[in-house]
Amino acid sequence: MAEKNPNTDRPFLDIKDLVVEYVSDGETVHAVNGVSLHLERGKTLGLVGETGAGKTTIAKSILRILPDVGAKICGGEVHLDGENLLELPEVEMRKIRGNKISMIFQDPMTALNPVQTVGDQIAEVVRLHLEHGDRTDPVERAKEMLEIVGIPAERFSEYPHQFSGGMKQRVVIAIALACNPDLLLADEPTTALDVTIQAQVLDLIADLRNKYNTAMLLITHDMGVVAQVCDDVAVIYAGNIVEYGTKRQVFKHPTHPYTIGLFGAIPDMNEDEEWLHPIDGLPPDPTNLPQGCAFSPRCPYATDECRKEAIKVYRTADGHDCRCCRIEAIAKKEG
Repeated sequence: MAEKNPNTDRPFLDIKDLVVEYVSDGETVHAVNGVSLHLERGKTLGLVGETGAGKTTIAKSILRILPDVGAKICGGEVHLDGENLLELPEVEMRKIRGNKISMIFQDPMTALNPVQTVGDQIAEVVRLHLEHGDRTDPVERAKEMLEIVGIPAERFSEYPHQFSGGMKQRVVIAIALACNPDLLLADEPTTALDVTIQAQVLDLIADLRNKYNTAMLLITHDMGVVAQVCDDVAVIYAGNIVEYGTKRQVFKHPTHPYTIGLFGAIPDMNEDEEWLHPIDGLPPDPTNLPQGCAFSPRCPYATDECRKEAIKVYRTADGHDCRCCRIEAIAKKEG
């Protein structure tokens, strides 16, 4: 593991037992159910799972930008550099958003203001976070950021509709990194892009992360993206982390039946397969989660024990974490 912050003896980002619920039409959606994660400076953690698993809710909880109506952080802690963000007054969080923590949203088409030039949108972020006495020129910084993400500074005065999807995403990245954030939350940053542009954007994010030693939480459902960018991997299902370890551990020895299913659904270029192998069934209703393991209705290894009570986290043979009481039986069969 990487070195912890010397001042706090904590990881740089330390999430403990985060619980988030949404209430709608009298029903409670159990979106995040006791998630714990940690992340060091300069490292990238991939948060992987199906749509609706709670990935984006975790990121929005870190930034505290959940909807004012219907959403509630019911428990847990989110420490950044030793400071619990959930206890800070809103005025302090405004200083942190865009400055210490930035977010790349998944759809560049809707993340930009269509009636404002891209340069002005980058400069606005810089202007908002200038400290007293800081002589940084927001316009010059915006032009510098455009160049850094591979867009000529001459395009400062152009509007979003004049850019391709890949170029729009580069602008969104420039906005996110304009103030050199300590933590970058990237919410499926390549979903709306074609494969060639995806690779370029991922390379760009990785290069900028290395240049600025930025910690990054990368939210995705794509194991290929994780393989290219991440150091560690957390697999989330129905609002809970079911497997957590280094990229090598999780990719080489996937242990939870859900993780095994995710890898099984990826086509093998070296095998002549007629059909893909999807995971049977559907994700559970978050307003009525199954008792015990939430994956048990879809799991080929499930027993009565799995359906009785919450499953604790077990340590696998290679030292990573798995929320499954059947890991020995699975290891024998998969091995």
